[in-house]
Amino acid sequence: MTPFLTKIRQIIGWVLIIVSTVLMFISIFVATTGELLKGGGIYVASQLTWYPGLALLGPEIIQKSKDLWNNFVDKIRGTRKNDLHQNTNTKGNMRHR
Repeated sequence: MTPFLTKIRQIIGWVLIIVSTVLMFISIFVATTGELLKGGGIYVASQLTWYPGLALLGPEIIQKSKDLWNNFVDKIRGTRKNDLHQNTNTKGNMRHR
């Protein structure tokens, strides 16, 4: 029964995040049309759905963020190591000319 509840928690969390994102864009659009009070109210509604969605997706969001960060860091480190290795080879080749 626990995996079923976990799946429901994840679905509800993602639905809240998606609704929040849509409401945020709608609030920006409404505010740019000059109706600031309505835009602000819609923005507050987007925040009221964003934070419960984050709370429901907490463990998944943290794990996904860690995975993305580690992949990013690995790419940066790999690129730097390759660049440094290529630079030393290039300098070495230029010395032999």
